[in-house]
Amino acid sequence: MTLSQEDLFKLALNLQDPWYIKSIEFSAAKKQLDIHIDFIPGSRFECSNCKTQDNCIHDTKDKVWRHLNFFQFKAFIHARVPRTVCQKCGSIR
Repeated sequence: MTLSQEDLFKLALNLQDPWYIKSIEFSAAKKQLDIHIDFIPGSRFECSNCKTQDNCIHDTKDKVWRHLNFFQFKAFIHARVPRTVCQKCGSIR
């Protein structure tokens, strides 16, 4: 079985559906690896406040996290993080 680099990083990062690897950028000159993750359009998420499942997405916020080095290269995770409108508590998070 041959894995694509996206599949390999999805396994390594333990990403679960609806999350997937959107793109991977590597710069030897910068000594940097940038992994961009995203979610499938139309996905629904739990409320971060009360944990109620199956909430609509209100909007997203772009975030970047510094990950552990990939060998000697700096690694960063980029994602648009969904903010939900909770059916139960009404919060937008």
